[in-house]
Amino acid sequence: MPLLKTASLIAIFIAVLAAPLPALAEEAINAETERSEAEALEAEAVSLDLAEKIVDIGYPEDDREAIFFGSMDQMIVQMRAALGDFMPEGDPEAVKIFDDWIVKYTGESKIILRKHIPSIMEGMTAAYAELFTEGELRDILAFVETPSGKQFFDRMPDVVSSASFADANQAYLDESVASMIPAQRELVKQLKEHQESKGEPAETT
Repeated sequence: MPLLKTASLIAIFIAVLAAPLPALAEEAINAETERSEAEALEAEAVSLDLAEKIVDIGYPEDDREAIFFGSMDQMIVQMRAALGDFMPEGDPEAVKIFDDWIVKYTGESKIILRKHIPSIMEGMTAAYAELFTEGELRDILAFVETPSGKQFFDRMPDVVSSASFADANQAYLDESVASMIPAQRELVKQLKEHQESKGEPAETT
């Protein structure tokens, strides 16, 4: 067989063998990508499962409403106390109107909160899964599964309502409200002046 013809046959043979290589390489890359995505999804599912267990132990489904409502009630009591110095003196009827409004608003807020508790807990679960590694989640779960870990979550409302915490928080609210009232008046004054400068009637509400 002439040398040139032999070389041509070898070249054709090599070309035939080499032709599938890019396709095979692409298939290998795709398979590796799919495997990586599958592993990532599996790891995410594991983290979500661990986070859900943590949330279920820390915030039992039957107790969630009481936990959220208790925190709301505590905050409202402290906020009302902080507003005490700003209540109209010598006008108990006005104070009663304000207190009745707080009761009504609190009740309405709880209705809204009750509707959102499931999504709030789902968001908390997702946040745990995103913020902590699988190893950290396993450590946290191991802790909350202990009697001490369960107590840590169960006593959290007691911590918030304890005198030590409540006194510190009340001091913050008292000072915050004291600065907020004049700041609110200043804001209303500036907005009123702005409307008047544009020739618009100032709102009275």
